[in-house]
Amino acid sequence: MRKDAPPESSWGVFGENDALGCLNFLTPAGIVEAAGLVRNGKVFRLDAKIGFAKPPLFGRASMTHRVIPLGPSANDDILDGFNTQEGSQWDGFGHVGHVSNQLFYNGVTVEETRDGRNARLGIHHWADKFVGRGVMIDAFGYRKARGIPVEPLSRDVYTLSELKAALEAQQTTMKPGSILLIRTGWVESYERATAEAKRDLAPMEKLNSAGIEASREMAEWLWNNRVAAIGTDCPGVEAFPFDFTDPNALHYRALPLLGLPLGELFVLAPLAEDCAKDRRYEFMLVSAPLNVEGGIASPPNAVAIK
Repeated sequence: MRKDAPPESSWGVFGENDALGCLNFLTPAGIVEAAGLVRNGKVFRLDAKIGFAKPPLFGRASMTHRVIPLGPSANDDILDGFNTQEGSQWDGFGHVGHVSNQLFYNGVTVEETRDGRNARLGIHHWADKFVGRGVMIDAFGYRKARGIPVEPLSRDVYTLSELKAALEAQQTTMKPGSILLIRTGWVESYERATAEAKRDLAPMEKLNSAGIEASREMAEWLWNNRVAAIGTDCPGVEAFPFDFTDPNALHYRALPLLGLPLGELFVLAPLAEDCAKDRRYEFMLVSAPLNVEGGIASPPNAVAIK
């Protein structure tokens, strides 16, 4: 640990200049083990279609797609106004500093993230690191099977005890170096919503979402289980809205303190339904973030392979 490390942080655990955080829990041996989980060749794309949210959530800019003719029978295309966090995404460590001191993971300053290079925490450090054992916790399915009310498009909290109970019901065991996926039901509920309802949800001040509990106990459980990253099908991982001034928000516990990547707006329903059919909630997961030097975030470009 670094001498200047804040309480409940992992600063210095993986080295003073580390840019991977909990992704260090993904190892070559773990990749080989994950490859053994591929049994029937089923592939599940975890990214939503680019531009799926209409209008974009959090008031972000809209992306437009243009085809550019190069000649009689050749084309290029251009994505204008593409925000790497407009849809399915991994939040990089340059995305959020801690509200208490404005410092990012491993003590990086906001000036370093905005100097045009973001050399220490750029998303390019992750470009070939996101491969390993994926684990699904179908929290949404767990509630539905037991007749427990769930309102994904409202602020609803899945507690740590619920996640543990769902794991037990699935007969799934946590292992060090797992990429954890948690289904809340948000994306599939959003896709069924009317155009009017989607417009109402788009501004940040009106967005509501189910998500996981933001507590010290949750962060402790994720760290103690050596979770490499956590991806969800909701806009903020934790229930939204949350208080951006609260130092105990999960975003602050995870990104700047633990170095735990957060994934948002993943498409998880088809994978969860297949897991329920064959009772296998583990699989190989491959994600290739954009190799953008100094990038802040990235679409996951992720597939689960069973």
